[in-house]
Amino acid sequence: MSQLLRRATLIACSATAVLGLAACGPDNANPSSTASAPGPAASTAGLPDGNKLNALLLPATAMPPKFKLDPSGSQSTGDGAIPPASPSAVPADKACDMLNGTGWVNSAGIIAASFAKNNYVDEAQNMFAQELDAYRGNDAQTVMANLKKTLTACHTFTVTQDGQNFYATVTLQSLPGVGDEALQAVITSPEWTGGSTLVAARVGKVVVATYDNEQSNTGTAGVALTKTLVKNAASAH
Repeated sequence: MSQLLRRATLIACSATAVLGLAACGPDNANPSSTASAPGPAASTAGLPDGNKLNALLLPATAMPPKFKLDPSGSQSTGDGAIPPASPSAVPADKACDMLNGTGWVNSAGIIAASFAKNNYVDEAQNMFAQELDAYRGNDAQTVMANLKKTLTACHTFTVTQDGQNFYATVTLQSLPGVGDEALQAVITSPEWTGGSTLVAARVGKVVVATYDNEQSNTGTAGVALTKTLVKNAASAH
């Protein structure tokens, strides 16, 4: 699979919506989601807004050489909040397909109250995408549980691009000592050059999600960047 095809797939599903107008949207919810309907726990009291989360994102100086900010991938909720919404089930194969995009955290099927995200890319179209999502009530714990279920269920899945099928494999492991809980998943395929590494970590009610796509390796450098991002999130508590 050419890097151009991989790149097209990676950006096909963007991050959580600004003020609820999701590019991936609640229709892409995970069928395993156990979140409850909006209620008393829907309050945003004590949660960081998009501006605060944006200030915690890693700067350009922390990125690998030649990586530059992609302005089109920078989004946040600013000082607003996304209205609470109940999860909506989607077919399992759609949830798997979402793993191959920068907004993969949305495969958990739960809309955050606030978020901030951006992407860094180089001339070869290698990418590091970072996102911070703040959730109401116990939704952050449910997000982590749902992501683990999806990544486990999608151990092998098919990516369709331009009428061709590419068979991908997900290798999942936990990351002890990173935030309150964390997981790492590496996505590879015989048809791809390199691979992608996804990391999700919870810090209280904030979920840190990153996507590192590399042609020369599986994106493991993104794990170290994610650990620094987790420390930033922890410092804000």
